[in-house]
Amino acid sequence: MEERPFISIVLPAYNEEDAIGMVLEEFRDVLKSLNVSYEIVVVDNNSTDKTAEVAERYGAKVAKEIKQGYGYACIRGLREAKGKIVVLSEADNSFVAKDLKKLLAYVEEDDVDMVLGTRTTLELVEKDAKMGWLLHWGNVFLAKLIQVQFWGRCRLTDVGCTFRAIKREALQKIIHNLRVGGPAFSPEMIIWCLKKGLRVIEIPVRYRRRIGESKITADIRKSIKVGLMMLKLIITQGFWRD
Repeated sequence: MEERPFISIVLPAYNEEDAIGMVLEEFRDVLKSLNVSYEIVVVDNNSTDKTAEVAERYGAKVAKEIKQGYGYACIRGLREAKGKIVVLSEADNSFVAKDLKKLLAYVEEDDVDMVLGTRTTLELVEKDAKMGWLLHWGNVFLAKLIQVQFWGRCRLTDVGCTFRAIKREALQKIIHNLRVGGPAFSPEMIIWCLKKGLRVIEIPVRYRRRIGESKITADIRKSIKVGLMMLKLIITQGFWRD
């Protein structure tokens, strides 16, 4: 039987041809420095450019997800991942691969089951990153709604940060509950972890300007629409509902 890699990096991708090679190189350099076995899974969500071709050229395993949507791509990647620790990130270069070490510092030991990144620590957000006042305070507000529902179980300041690490055993407890195919997938995953009694913490990560156009929060109208979707999910799938 083939031995599982220690770490799986999962990158959902839609038309990220310009960024994906740089992202893969950066993650691979960090993973090599850690001296652990690993795999990198790029989930091609119906890209019309050369995202999949570039990812394969840089040595990533490419999985296809034909259902269009950020959540569908994330779920497909989580199911494809074989690692003992599974890490979700972005293919647009908005996160810094070296911050992987921060996540592993907690989840690699027996401290917690899932570590979430937060982009609301302003000192770590680059000035030209996609994190204006509406996104910042919207994420804080929605995160606090989850925190109140699970009072004493977690401290949250961001619901939309993709960068997170989860132990394989913990992932297996929630993977069959994950169904949201759109941008509200991120809080859904957090809520199900808390519903299942998993230990979740949040740590600040660096956030920089993405390469290419944002598909989810490209303008204020889209940002508000996504926020309302997340609000509905948080209210309807809170701890009192199964």
